[in-house]
Amino acid sequence: MAFLSVISIFTLTWLPILFLVGIMFVLAYFIKKTRNLLNRYKKILFRYKENMNALRSSLLLENQTVALHREELLAQAEHLQELNVELERLSLVASKTDTAVIIADQKGRFTWVNQGFVNLYGYTLSEVLNEVGPDIYSASNEMNIKPVVDRAIKAKKSLNYTSMIQTKSGESKWIKTTLNPILNENKQIQQYIILQTDVSELKQINDKLKKLSLVASKTSNSVLIFDAAEQIDWVNEGFHNLYGYTKSEFIALHGDSLKNFLKVSGHENLYNKVLNVKNTYTFVSSIVNRDGEPKWKQTSITPIHSDAENIVNFIVVESDITKIKEAEARIEEERDKADRLLLNILPEETAEELKSKGEATPRFYRSVSVLFADIQDFTKLAENLTPKELVEELQSYFSRFDDVVNRNFVEKIKTMGDAFLCVGGIPMRNKSHPFDAVLVGLNLQRIIRELGQEREELGKHAWNLRVGIHSGPIVAGVVGKQKMTYDIWGDTVNIAKRIESACVPGMVNVSATTYEIIKDYFECENRGKILAKHKGHIDMYFVHRIKPEFSENHDGITPNTYFKEMLARL
Repeated sequence: MAFLSVISIFTLTWLPILFLVGIMFVLAYFIKKTRNLLNRYKKILFRYKENMNALRSSLLLENQTVALHREELLAQAEHLQELNVELERLSLVASKTDTAVIIADQKGRFTWVNQGFVNLYGYTLSEVLNEVGPDIYSASNEMNIKPVVDRAIKAKKSLNYTSMIQTKSGESKWIKTTLNPILNENKQIQQYIILQTDVSELKQINDKLKKLSLVASKTSNSVLIFDAAEQIDWVNEGFHNLYGYTKSEFIALHGDSLKNFLKVSGHENLYNKVLNVKNTYTFVSSIVNRDGEPKWKQTSITPIHSDAENIVNFIVVESDITKIKEAEARIEEERDKADRLLLNILPEETAEELKSKGEATPRFYRSVSVLFADIQDFTKLAENLTPKELVEELQSYFSRFDDVVNRNFVEKIKTMGDAFLCVGGIPMRNKSHPFDAVLVGLNLQRIIRELGQEREELGKHAWNLRVGIHSGPIVAGVVGKQKMTYDIWGDTVNIAKRIESACVPGMVNVSATTYEIIKDYFECENRGKILAKHKGHIDMYFVHRIKPEFSENHDGITPNTYFKEMLARL
């Protein structure tokens, strides 16, 4: 019982306590489990939150990527639309342009040609395949440019070349070809696009321009180009050779205008004329180059007009004609010498006729006065002289005789050894010829006396001269082909010679015909008759001097003013 009491007491006292303790252990257990579970859920929730944040970030990034792709797609769509428009335009160009367009596949086989190709060649695509060749290689071989095309294809680069073709009609044309290989993303040739343009006219123009350029740059002529503003635009090497200046040096010194250029040439006054001419204007002028050397140049200025008739350029071409001008000067000098020589041989009137017609017409003169002069005993005198001394002596006499003849309007005909022949009244007819011839005769005797005194002073023998004059008709003309001679013929000449032969040395002997004309103005002396062939006996007269009332001084040789006026009135 006690035991039971104990148990009862224990049960009543400790059992609730144990129950509470058990409950506490259970609660502690559940609390621990709950705490562990909460910690687990907390970790799970933290990981979920991290995953959600990562997912949110991923979604944001994906949204950004989608937006970018959308923008790219929009840009590609816009570009594709532009490409479609461009393709439509290219298609229109390819089909409608005059340029020949050829498309070939990756093996170079022709697959398409446009209408421009048909217009250029005259072939359709099928005709090209049958008659020219199926691909680029056969066509290039046909045009002898296969090696060039091969190199371009191997290099996978565009090729430009110009070649000549034969059209279907047999016409030759120059074409410019552009061969474009189209590459894929792997850098492999996918197809070829070939563009061809007819450049025949351009080729001809270029050939002409090359020739003109070669002429302009290499020619010895000076070439200048002035622009529409009349300023120097270009000069060639020939300009530098002519002037000695470069373009910039010339402009710095003289200016760049056309007007200044003409001023340098000494033809500033031609400025307005050059502007108004439609064609080339040419003139000759002289300049002094950089080295101070005088130059002659021929300048040709050509205005270049536009379709609207406006001047767009002036082309100036200048030739150095210095050597030509110098040659002309030498020719002119030689011509003058020849003319002087001709005038020494022929009268001026006859010389001019001979130069203009190649021949001189013989002329008849009704009345002239023929003068013969001859040195007495010249043959004996010449025996004591050397050839040089003989010629020098004759030259000293005859040169002074020529001066006297020229002063008195008398024409010298010739010298024959020691004889001297001249005529008054030719080639210009006049009535004063008897007076002129007598005055010449008196002056010839004066010269002989003066030279004779000089010779005597030197211990030499003085020379004496006979002079004979007769007046009458003659014929005058030119004879000979190479060494032509102006000569006179007729009885008057023969009689004058007879009068001279009968003259006393130191005197002037005239015929009666001449005497009757001059007797009122000269002191004369009758000295008898002479027999002339076919003429009988002819009276002769010595002329001593001019009468004092007609003489300028006491020498009786120089006529005074009254005498000269009388002669002028004849």
